Amino acid sequence: MATAGIYVRKSKATDKGESIENQTKRGISLCEMRGWDYIVYEDYDFSGKTLDRPDFERMMRDAKNRKIDYIICYKLDRISRSVNDFSSLVEELDGLGVGFICIKDNFDTTSPMGRAMMYITAVFAQLERETIAERVRDNMIDRAKMGKWNGGPVPFAFDVHKEVTDNYGRNKKVSKLIINNEESAIVREFYDWFLESDGSIRNVTFRANDPLNNYQTKNNSSWSTSQMARILQNPLYCIADLDAYEYFKNHTKVQIVNSKNDFDGTHGLMFYNRRKPHNKTTRERNEDEWILVIGDHEGFIPGKVFTKVQHKLLQNQSTPPRLGKSAISPLTGLVRCGRCNSSMSIFTSKKTTDDSKGKFRYYRCLTKEQRSKVLCDNTNIRADLLEEMIVKHISGLCSNKEFITELLESSNDDLDNKRVPLIAQRSKYQSELENIDKEMKNLVIALGKGTLPEIIIQGRFKELEDQKKAIKKQLLEVAAELDANYEETYNIDTFMKYIEQFDDTYEYLPFEDKKRLLRSIVKEVLVDKENITLSLYFLPTQNLNSVEVCSRMHKGSY
Repeated sequence: MATAGIYVRKSKATDKGESIENQTKRGISLCEMRGWDYIVYEDYDFSGKTLDRPDFERMMRDAKNRKIDYIICYKLDRISRSVNDFSSLVEELDGLGVGFICIKDNFDTTSPMGRAMMYITAVFAQLERETIAERVRDNMIDRAKMGKWNGGPVPFAFDVHKEVTDNYGRNKKVSKLIINNEESAIVREFYDWFLESDGSIRNVTFRANDPLNNYQTKNNSSWSTSQMARILQNPLYCIADLDAYEYFKNHTKVQIVNSKNDFDGTHGLMFYNRRKPHNKTTRERNEDEWILVIGDHEGFIPGKVFTKVQHKLLQNQSTPPRLGKSAISPLTGLVRCGRCNSSMSIFTSKKTTDDSKGKFRYYRCLTKEQRSKVLCDNTNIRADLLEEMIVKHISGLCSNKEFITELLESSNDDLDNKRVPLIAQRSKYQSELENIDKEMKNLVIALGKGTLPEIIIQGRFKELEDQKKAIKKQLLEVAAELDANYEETYNIDTFMKYIEQFDDTYEYLPFEDKKRLLRSIVKEVLVDKENITLSLYFLPTQNLNSVEVCSRMHKGSY
């Protein structure tokens, strides 16, 4: 018996559109009429803009695993409002041998005309979505120009107050930002710290996370440097006074909606139209597309202070980057903290106070660097010695051929123990399918000769079809497992030749080639104080070796 996946979706709880229940009932009615089993997949409060929906993804996994034979939806836009997504989906379902049925639009993927009509309908569905999105965007810009807050995560230092207003005889809820006194005092402190002689985004972040202060974000977590940078650049906190007007007028390219006279020092400011959709995320627009308006909320950072902070931020950005922030270690991006699982980045430190002595380069935990030393107690590690140790370790594999051969042979034996039964099972299923095909062919011959009653032939033919479908499903599962895990063994000669080439050539490669080569071999380097765990791609075990690091690799760290 065939099984259908009934997919239902509703964007949000409104009276508009077909309800989840009605969509489900229509799908079930179709399945009962055709004698199919069914599984219901339901996504509630999810947009049709993309295919990133939990139950939709579960349904596609079931389709790939041959658990369903058809996908049924009430209306085409319940599946997708994107032409590209829908086109890719239809091609994928064709490849899987899964039929697609749209109840209301009466589409059938098996006919060229039905396929063409589906694409045409999908085009209009996308046009409708984009028209609605454009209308919503225009409305939000109009609201922004009036200083209205358009919603989203509540900014730090503010709370949201909801008011009910009269809108031509109808009650309308309006959200307004109001100052949170405790959090706004913290933001003022951040601005003051930054303007001190040693003020920087990193120093302010460290002071905020220091146990003596222990300032928390809205989510009750520690501050990061990126969050602090946004706090220091957000005009939401800036009072709309003449100093602020002069700064945005003379030092930026933003579009200022309000006149100079409106900057009377009573409200705050806000940006709109800073970001635009890009793939599944957003991207910042050019500054001349940004819109600056006076909001209907209060600001609390004077324009003079805000301006000084912006100038200092700009000055810090124009400072040449410190050594160690670019391409100086081929292991960059591969080293992680074994204490908190954060990435580790490179920084430099003088060998001595004498500049002629040069500098050491270290890997340091990003949590420790950007948030607080209290959050991670991992030590720093010399980048050059870490690279030297890993290169020697990889090169040393070729000098221990007996160990590697034994390891790979053992892994190949293990693969064979798992693979051979699967191969035998695959042969058994293939033989059963051949026998079923022979019997079905004989039934067709018997039907033509009239040697058996037609009703008996039809019944047996249906049984064989069901058996064939079940065996094909099992055969696909066995083949997939073989392909994914056990199809290839480890070739010892090839492996040893690869390592010997690495040993002979690495030292003479240009930096970028060293980086590419290490990335093709090294999966991850975990640093946990004195212990380094090296994971390589091409060995049958993830954790190849764990070695004790000599103390000189950490000497001079702080």
